[in-house]
Amino acid sequence: LYTGKYDSFFDIKCEPKILEKFINLVIKKFNNNNDQILIQEYINDVDKAGVVFTRNLNNNAPYYYINYDKSGKTNFITSGKNSKSTQFVTISRFKTNINTNFKKLLNIIQGIEKIFSNDRLDIEFCIKNNKIYIFQCRPLYFLSKSNDKEIKSMLINIEKKIKKIALKNPFISGNTTYLSNMADWNPAEMIGSKPKTLQSSLYAELITDNVWAKQRHDYGYRNVLDQPLMFNLGGSPYIDLRLDLNSFIPKNLPSKIVEKIVTESLKKIKKKPYLHDKIEFDIIDTCFNIENVKKNNKFLNKKNSKIYTNALNKLSLEIIKKNILDKEKAKIEILQRKFLKIKKSKLSEIQKIYLLVQNCKNYGTLPFSGAARCAFIATKILKSFKELKIFDQNDLENFYSSIKSVTNQINNDLFRLRNKKIKKNKFLEKYGHLRPSSYSISSLNYKENFSKYFPNKLIIKKQNIKKFKISKNKLLKVDNIFKKNKINLNNKQFLNFARSSIYSREKFKLIFTKSINLIFENLISLGKEINIKREDLEFISIQTILKSYNNVNLIKLKKVLINEINENKKNFKSLNLIDLPDIIFKPEDIYNFHKTKNKPNYITEKNIVAKCILYNDSKNKAQLKNKIIVINSADPGYDFLFTHNIKGLITKYGGANSHMSIRCLELGIPAMIGVGEDMYNEFITSNTINIDCLNKTYKIIN
Repeated sequence: LYTGKYDSFFDIKCEPKILEKFINLVIKKFNNNNDQILIQEYINDVDKAGVVFTRNLNNNAPYYYINYDKSGKTNFITSGKNSKSTQFVTISRFKTNINTNFKKLLNIIQGIEKIFSNDRLDIEFCIKNNKIYIFQCRPLYFLSKSNDKEIKSMLINIEKKIKKIALKNPFISGNTTYLSNMADWNPAEMIGSKPKTLQSSLYAELITDNVWAKQRHDYGYRNVLDQPLMFNLGGSPYIDLRLDLNSFIPKNLPSKIVEKIVTESLKKIKKKPYLHDKIEFDIIDTCFNIENVKKNNKFLNKKNSKIYTNALNKLSLEIIKKNILDKEKAKIEILQRKFLKIKKSKLSEIQKIYLLVQNCKNYGTLPFSGAARCAFIATKILKSFKELKIFDQNDLENFYSSIKSVTNQINNDLFRLRNKKIKKNKFLEKYGHLRPSSYSISSLNYKENFSKYFPNKLIIKKQNIKKFKISKNKLLKVDNIFKKNKINLNNKQFLNFARSSIYSREKFKLIFTKSINLIFENLISLGKEINIKREDLEFISIQTILKSYNNVNLIKLKKVLINEINENKKNFKSLNLIDLPDIIFKPEDIYNFHKTKNKPNYITEKNIVAKCILYNDSKNKAQLKNKIIVINSADPGYDFLFTHNIKGLITKYGGANSHMSIRCLELGIPAMIGVGEDMYNEFITSNTINIDCLNKTYKIIN
């Protein structure tokens, strides 16, 4: 029996003729004499109503999932609708006493489980005046049992780990920490909320173990070297927010001020959890901002606020005026020369992988993260000009569209290829290494899957770069703002820096991902040599390969890798049964949490209505034209989407400064970036959507 499968009529008067009428309507739909009619007392104006699944529908994970709303209607949730009042609560079956709000409901549900000797149930309920009503109880289809004891043990270990992470750290400010899957470097967006071993280990090795902190320190921020930014908890990646906040504070700032900034920033996140993916925009200032003094006065006295603001201004000015990007460009050029030499060499695959990883860190991800820092500073300042109404949205869009982006280059080179102005191998030499999900070895790159990403039916039009035009009066206002805040900078210097940094960020990203592709190529080659399938390589740690640098005994290595693959495959199945929140404030949150209500990042100020389509590798890509594309997350490998003349974009994960936010701004494509799980699930079952970016609203048409 499924909700919505059969006709339902509610709020019917208990009069014989009326009851007879509706009973006959149901009888007409009977298939045989064994069919039945259910008649229940109608309850209106309820406080809460919803559905409880006593285990995960798909994998039998040991959680109670409560989906409820406060609309007062009893059929709102079961109708499949969603609203701002809709809530999702996840409660581990191991600690149901934590959530006092649903303790009484859970006691009743556990009683029902005993009655039916079944813990896979779908139960509809409502609560009115603290009284609980159970409407329906249905068994869910059978799934093989999960190893609950193993999962319980894992959760206990995660709880212990979180307690240790939250302890006072003598080398960084802040008495505790919180953990987020979307703050700084956005791991949930880049490698997924449940990445496989190779994805998470490579991401950590190339970025979050050390490179991220070195870049911050090199640019004038606090020294937090030798401390990993990302933790892996139950197979899910999390950013240490206390460490992250420390890394955004200018070095040499008095410790009392630093402590105050970190403490207050953590309070803001606790008060507004939906901002955990907008740390630099809404939680802490990391560069020059016209509103700095006004904002910081809320928790700093006038003297300390001035010290903090001056430090940020000095740091920002040094980054802008010291031609720091020239040094980063030199590094990325070294990387290109080095990986060409490695590629042509006769070194073993292990040796090549080791050298590619080391060079990518020093000459790839390090300068890329530097360019990304510069681009963020530029973006933050540009947006502050909009806040002050010096620039409007058209000015910002025109500025971004005047920059020669990688997406523009891909489109125009594809146009040239179609018109036989360049050869296919030339196109693939530039972009063949790109792949959706950059850190997944199983994902096919543009070279391997060219006809799928760029089908012949796809019509490509040349995109011209617009010239940025803005009034002299607006530029004069920019100069006055800099002068007023004692920033030794003019509009020309700033706009040149902004243009260069935004371009460099995307260019460097394009180049360093070639290193990742080469790492994968050598891993695949090694796999063929020792008879390990490509998809199985997802379950090895890059550290295992790096440790084998001095040992090229392939027979021994094969045994090591096969054992690791088998163990990690087994762990991956178990880890997928662990459900964790997007942000963790305290250890107990892993047992009981509300789904975080995200606030999407609306890109552009356009208003569109279009059919939406969930992106799927198996679908014909030509069908994407003029559609709003709904996708879990997107990195540079998804840039091919923009060659399909899409009308809009919606992503589950992503921040205001993420890759896709910038791409959509450059191309003037309306988007909702980082909508979160609730909205995402709503969109993937929708047909037509209205996105109003100006008013930051959306509406599902059907």
